[in-house]
Amino acid sequence: MVVLNLILALFLSFLNPAKELPIQAECDAKAYKDRCIKGLPEGYTFLKSYTIDGKSGGRKKVEYSYIFSKNTSYLVMLANRDAQTKGITVTLYDSNRKQLATSFAKGKYYPAMAYKCNATGIYYLTFNFDTAAPDFCAGSVLGFKR
Repeated sequence: MVVLNLILALFLSFLNPAKELPIQAECDAKAYKDRCIKGLPEGYTFLKSYTIDGKSGGRKKVEYSYIFSKNTSYLVMLANRDAQTKGITVTLYDSNRKQLATSFAKGKYYPAMAYKCNATGIYYLTFNFDTAAPDFCAGSVLGFKR
């Protein structure tokens, strides 16, 4: 039995040696989220924060859902290591996956995206990393005002 376990361990070490496992840095987005919270304009109330972990480039898209209410203005703030939030965009979709707003327009990244909701329902916030992303880690905050 010991010999069988030894042979199995040896076989498994050849299939997946530890030295070949990719080392992924952990996405610590707390500072980014804190920056977003402090940047919320007067009149907006904090709702929720998001960690956007691109898994060191292994994940280009991170999606969250949230229920928006009619006649409410929403603001999504973004922050990453780059002061101009290069490499990360947020796009808002309705329940039918129709694009409603984005933080990337005319070749420029914006650190926020605003949306005035016309119908109560589920909405999707899709965060996308591109090749300009400095570290595939970001933070975001959702705020609202009536």
